Amino acid sequence: MAIPSVLKVSSWDDMPFSGIIQENGQWKGTGYAFYILDLLSDKLNFTYTVVPPKEQILGNKHKGIVSMLYEKKIDMIAAFVPILEDLNNYCLFSTTLDMLELTAIMKRPEESATGSGLLAPFDNTVWFCVLTAVIVVGPTIYLFSLIRLKLWKGTEGENYNLPSCIWFVYSALLKQGSTIVAQTDSTRMLFATWWIFILILTSFYTANLTAFLTKPQFTLPINNIKDIVNKEYKWVTFKGRVIEYLLSQPYANELTLLNQTKFQGEYMKIYKEPASFIFDTVENKKLYLGERHYFRKLLFEDYINKTRQGLEHNKRCTYVIMPGSILSKNRAFAFPLHSTIVDAINKVLSSLLESGLIKYVKERDLPLANICPVDLQSMERQLGNTDLFLTYKVIIAGYIIAMIVFIIEFIIKYINSCTKNKKGAKQLPKVAKQIIKYKENSEQSSWRSRLPLYATTNNNHWRDNNVSVNKRSPPPLYQYNVGNTSFMGKRHNINGRNYYVVVDRSGGQRLIPIRTPSAFLFQYTA
Repeated sequence: MAIPSVLKVSSWDDMPFSGIIQENGQWKGTGYAFYILDLLSDKLNFTYTVVPPKEQILGNKHKGIVSMLYEKKIDMIAAFVPILEDLNNYCLFSTTLDMLELTAIMKRPEESATGSGLLAPFDNTVWFCVLTAVIVVGPTIYLFSLIRLKLWKGTEGENYNLPSCIWFVYSALLKQGSTIVAQTDSTRMLFATWWIFILILTSFYTANLTAFLTKPQFTLPINNIKDIVNKEYKWVTFKGRVIEYLLSQPYANELTLLNQTKFQGEYMKIYKEPASFIFDTVENKKLYLGERHYFRKLLFEDYINKTRQGLEHNKRCTYVIMPGSILSKNRAFAFPLHSTIVDAINKVLSSLLESGLIKYVKERDLPLANICPVDLQSMERQLGNTDLFLTYKVIIAGYIIAMIVFIIEFIIKYINSCTKNKKGAKQLPKVAKQIIKYKENSEQSSWRSRLPLYATTNNNHWRDNNVSVNKRSPPPLYQYNVGNTSFMGKRHNINGRNYYVVVDRSGGQRLIPIRTPSAFLFQYTA
């Protein structure tokens, strides 16, 4: 059947794919869709008039551009409409024009999602396995040693304690020495296995750390819809388009996970020139969900503007596109149900697709090089504080732990000292008596030891019953240096005679006359 000479066409603002503007009181279409429509009109000899929609949304049979098809107010929609299964009940679709690829644009993070500094070479799973090995190997060696001692009693074996085994594992990890010497083959095998494991581990770690610090591979924290949901990102998208349409459906689909986000998405109604709003949204640490091709064009224009401003290369790429996609759908022109012009238009569209013209139209506005990729691949690399930040944390944490342990040791030492002092105070009277008695005995024995026996006689003048008197020769005068006597008190001169003031056991003071050295000569006379 022949195509009418004039077609009523509608569209929506979805630049650069389609758009409608009013010039001199008439509505005109722009974008890739109307470029293709102009080719169709020339080939099939028809003209068209543009009918603007009441709402710039996909809608259903009651609202949106789909309702215009369902009510047959227009002959076709010149736009890249996503082919959804639900819409087959309201309209027909032409030959597939391209693939819709929904993704997210975000502000470029300052550091890679793989981490920075010391933890970057391995992922979390590897670090968890290494930590588990460090914790398990020490007790395993100790358990082998303990079982061996139980089974072979009376033999000289490996008597290791648990702290020494743990310290062996730690010292081997840091390539330090150890005082443990293996004496049996089984222990040697354990030691050798651990050393080989550490050798391989440190080799991979050193190589990866060097590669990361010199030429790191930058990655984003999100790559798919699960990352957006699990990491609780806030997101924004166009109102009434494919994302909101699928999320509003009662059945499960590719985007159902977005309904599980902690922060529900926001929808905006700015369809004309939305670039400034998108960048403002991204600056507020939110994701903007949209079509990848449009985001690439947006970043290219932003890159050109910043280049003209004379900014450095690293500062030109403020934003980045997520590598993965959250949704992929075919897109095509839409027609009313039972339309008679679909077959004729599909034949021409197939020819355009086979010639690659539609692909050329889409790619001609984009640069050949990939502008602002995820990895900027900067050749110059200088270490910054972000690379060494974990090193600073380790040093600070080590000093803090050492200080805490020192304080605990000081408190324990102080408590033990106080406990000993209390016990000593309770035993002080008893000990003091023992000390005084010991001093008296020691003083008497000291004086007796200074008086060696001289002779023993049985003089009747000095005998009283069975008492015998020992005559002693006087000791040398230097033994009676009264100034060095430990039990003497202060010296006072009273009436021309010297006295010592001493304190007796009851606490009273007594005066002890000081004998002249010559008086000692007459002490030992018979």
